[in-house]
Amino acid sequence: MTDSSQQPTVFDTDQQQLGDVYAKALLAAGVKAGSVDQLVEELQSVASVVADLPKMAAALESPRVASEAKVNLLEKAFGDKVSKTLMNFLKVTATKGRLDCLGAMSAAAVRLNDELAGRVSGTLTTADPVTDDVVERVAQKISGQIGKAVRLERVVDPEIIGGMVVRVGDTVYDGSVVSQLNQVKSQATKRAGDIIREKLEQFTSG
Repeated sequence: MTDSSQQPTVFDTDQQQLGDVYAKALLAAGVKAGSVDQLVEELQSVASVVADLPKMAAALESPRVASEAKVNLLEKAFGDKVSKTLMNFLKVTATKGRLDCLGAMSAAAVRLNDELAGRVSGTLTTADPVTDDVVERVAQKISGQIGKAVRLERVVDPEIIGGMVVRVGDTVYDGSVVSQLNQVKSQATKRAGDIIREKLEQFTSG
C-alpha cells in the first residue's frame, strides 16, 4: 500500500510497453530469488523518490548523461537502501537508457504482481491521510464483498468532505459526505415528484 496526493500518472504507449517488458524481467528475477513482493515494493519506493526529485529524474532520463554517471547516481542514492537484485536491475536499465520508463515499470510491476497473486488493486481516496489500519480494514471489507484479495493505494484529495471513496476496477464504493448529500437530494427530489404525481392523479380521478 502506498501513499499519493494525486491521481496515478498516465504513461504513453511506448512507456507502457517497455514498462511491461522490464517489469516481467524483474518479476522473473524475483521468483528465482523468492522475493517478488520485496522487489516490487523497492521499485515503487525508488520510482516515488525519483519522481519527487526533478533534478535527479532529469539526470537519470537525459540521453546526454553517460550511463556510468547514472549508475553512480543510483548507487549513491539507493545502494544501501535496496537489494542487490533491484540495484542490478536499475543498472541494466540505466545502461540501456530506459530510466525514463521507471514510473511505467513500477506501475506494471505492481499490476503484474497483483495478477500473479490473484489480487485486485484499487485506490482509497480520503480528504486527509489515513493509517495503515484503516486501509487494511477497508481492503478486507471490499475483499469480503468481491471474493478476492484487495490492495489499495492511498490518495489524498482535500476536496472530499469527509468519508472516503474506494475505486476497485470499474466499481466505485462512495462513502463521502458529498455523495451522501447528493443521494439525499436525489431522494428528496424523487419524493417531491411522487407527491405531485399523487395529487395530479387525485385531481384527475375526481
